[in-house]
Amino acid sequence: MPGKSLPAQLRQVLENHVEQSDLVYDEELKGIFERLNSLNDQVERLKANIRQKRLRQGDNP
Repeated sequence: MPGKSLPAQLRQVLENHVEQSDLVYDEELKGIFERLNSLNDQVERLKANIRQKRLRQGDNP
C-alpha cells in the first residue's frame, strides 16, 4: 500500500489541530486546505503517470 503524499499528511495534521482546538477553521485555513487538496491531486496524477511509464518500460526491455 503506497504511503500518503506530503500534502495529504499536512492536511491530516492540520485537521487534527483543528479537532484539538489548536487552530480555528476560518477562511485562511479553508484556502490552505483547498490548495493542499489541489497539490495532492497533482502529486497523485504524477505518481500514476510514473507508474504507467514504469509498466510500459517493463514491457519493452
